[in-house]
Amino acid sequence: MDLRRLRVGEWIAGISGLALLVALFLPWYGDDVGSRTGWQSLGALDVVLGVVALAALAIPVVTALERVPAVPLAHQSLTTLVGLLAVLLVLIRVLNMPDWAAEREWGLWVGLAGTLGIVVGGLIAMRDERLTQRERHTDLTGVPTPARGEIETLPAPRREAGP
Repeated sequence: MDLRRLRVGEWIAGISGLALLVALFLPWYGDDVGSRTGWQSLGALDVVLGVVALAALAIPVVTALERVPAVPLAHQSLTTLVGLLAVLLVLIRVLNMPDWAAEREWGLWVGLAGTLGIVVGGLIAMRDERLTQRERHTDLTGVPTPARGEIETLPAPRREAGP
């Protein structure tokens, strides 16, 4: 595990996933009796949000464990995609409260911020191309390396005189 591979996008997505997971245990809606948590008031949506939160928590872990960037990049892109779906679902729940609910509680806003953070963190992580400030290429750990040429010139094949 190499924590030097983690960039700002992975940190944002991981912390936002933790915030979303914690938000599911916080009050989302209130009524005359009291308040209900995300797990109590969302039906099947709470399971979807829980899976998205766990996937976002896995982004920094996968990035730190894998030696090549292909697996973390694939995980980041899929998590960002389902995170975008989660943002839309939570936004619908913000705009359209359940019939029994009288008011929105603060956990709902933490959940919305968590889903937005997952999408933003995933997009930042996918966008980062590991270039230093002077536009020099770096390896997986951030150490500057010489840039490779895009086209390698090869000599033309020699024609041998045939029989």
